[in-house]
Amino acid sequence: MAKISKPTTNRKGAPPPEFEARINLSRNSDQDLRPLNFKVPAAFKREFKAYANEMDMSMVSLLVTCFEHYKSTR
Repeated sequence: MAKISKPTTNRKGAPPPEFEARINLSRNSDQDLRPLNFKVPAAFKREFKAYANEMDMSMVSLLVTCFEHYKSTR
């Protein structure tokens, strides 16, 4: 039977520097854009995109405006 010796090096590597951990835990600004993924019917997307284009605004701006209006009327 062959004798296998234990590895002499640390396989995990060095721990990350302390400053990286703080950066990773910081909260993003509320003004930063974040992805919002959901599926809608193709016809709805075409109509939504056409309306946003007609109003000369981005689809994101239209969605935010619609949501703000919805919240204010409920």
